[in-house]
Amino acid sequence: MHRTRRPLLRQTLDLTVASLRMLLRDRTALLGAAIFPVAFLLVFSLYDLSLTPLGDFGVGAPAPPSSGAPLDYFDFVLPGLLALGVMNLTMVGIAGSVARFRETAVLRRLAVAPVSPSAFITGQVLARLVIALGQVVLLLVLGLALGGTVVGNPLWLLLLATLGNLTFLALGFAIAGRTSSVDAANNLAGLVTMPLMFLSGMFFPVASLPTVVRWVAEALPITALVDGMRAVSLHGASLGEVLPELQWLLAWVPASFLVARLSFRMTPQRTSPAVRRRTRRPAAAASRA
Repeated sequence: MHRTRRPLLRQTLDLTVASLRMLLRDRTALLGAAIFPVAFLLVFSLYDLSLTPLGDFGVGAPAPPSSGAPLDYFDFVLPGLLALGVMNLTMVGIAGSVARFRETAVLRRLAVAPVSPSAFITGQVLARLVIALGQVVLLLVLGLALGGTVVGNPLWLLLLATLGNLTFLALGFAIAGRTSSVDAANNLAGLVTMPLMFLSGMFFPVASLPTVVRWVAEALPITALVDGMRAVSLHGASLGEVLPELQWLLAWVPASFLVARLSFRMTPQRTSPAVRRRTRRPAAAASRA
């Protein structure tokens, strides 16, 4: 009997709700994703790395409005750690989850169901967007409690984080699109995110990189995210003042979704050993019967 495919919007909403429930039930995975950026926050807060005014890091001057309290290195790195939390939870998390769906043959079952791959991708992205924004709020509150300074409007930080989340979630799908195992997806995601941590200006100014490397770094979405968050956090920049960063992140969102859609397959060209074992068991049982 032929099953009629539901409207795309309805599919997307249903898959978003189902994915969000699944994520909230997996508390171990949520805790594991949060530990990495939280650990960075705790470590950096232990060091007294006050910098001289007008130093290479661009901090040390009193925060506007002038309070007499200089901005130190922890203030400089806090926006970068917020961006790190965004990238780690979204890109690495989605790549591993999709690979797990592939190993457990969930994607194979979805491929024969009346479900659009676009609806599946969008539903996963929206569900993880909710979780990721919650993590940004958690990291921001923890950073302030540890002595960090945020001068600008926190809502602008959340807006920047939202655009960054959308981009990295889609790129995570692109990474998982051709991998057939959780280990392969996690390794590839780690291989991608590790250089981004140091090319984006999270810990050190991008201006200190060699010229050619700096050109590459400035084209990355994570660099625009860090720069925008740092401008808001350290200098109280308004939404209009971070418009170039917003525009660059906006440009990356459809581009990353296009890459994800072109790369993503419900069924891989080569089936992983785990899936082959699972699909052989029913056939073997049937033959014995």
